[in-house]
Amino acid sequence: NVGGRPMSTTRAVLTSAEGSFLAGMFSGNFDAGHKRDKDGRIFLDVDPPLFAKILSFLRLCRLATPDCPAPLPYVAKEVRSEYDMMLKYFGLEAFMYDSAGTSSNIFQRIAEMTGTNQYRLQSNELVKITLSSTGGEPATNHEKVLGEEGFHDRSIENSYGAPGIITIRFLKHRVRVEAMELRAKTGDVAEHMSCTWEFFHGSESMWMSFPFSVRQTCTGRLETPRTRGCFVDEITWRFVKDFCLEHIVLYGRVTEK
Repeated sequence: NVGGRPMSTTRAVLTSAEGSFLAGMFSGNFDAGHKRDKDGRIFLDVDPPLFAKILSFLRLCRLATPDCPAPLPYVAKEVRSEYDMMLKYFGLEAFMYDSAGTSSNIFQRIAEMTGTNQYRLQSNELVKITLSSTGGEPATNHEKVLGEEGFHDRSIENSYGAPGIITIRFLKHRVRVEAMELRAKTGDVAEHMSCTWEFFHGSESMWMSFPFSVRQTCTGRLETPRTRGCFVDEITWRFVKDFCLEHIVLYGRVTEK
């Protein structure tokens, strides 16, 4: 009995996400302690339609193959936060989101999924890049920083001395960033590339750093270990001072909204 709606499935389905709280609940070790309705059915006091999405996904996972993975449920934006809370409560975040394909270059993956030129993601209304101020390339060219190679000897920049903030909003996808790679403009890196920044992944944030210099203009792959939870549709960098970036690469997973 889920929030007043009867639902039927097997114990094997409910325990298929090994290590999760949901699997532990229905392992058979705690049956005597479950709340039950007047007909003796186990009672879960959660939203029925949202739990039904989780249950459907667990069922599909038992039919899935490497070539045909179970698709993540569609969840409307207005109930997304409640859905994410339910996943967290049942301990299903890693199980469900690790099923969302393999980790890859996020912008490349979006381009492949939509048949779009990777240098034109903003023009095709797939992402929106916002800078707190701009002193380098005009806004119409900012999307090139996400392309396969990014800029060369040009960069997206703040107006030097002004707040250094970059926000990328994903308009048709949700992402889970697991790592990033930033490349600064060689000519300006010594004077105008912050070595410390705060990275916001949805409501999560973390401080990151790299010793940029003329000899080290590229971070290589920097892991973001605190973003192993839910998918988000907006990320932000807040640099301590200035920034001058030729290329931004994000690694992680992508799912459609």
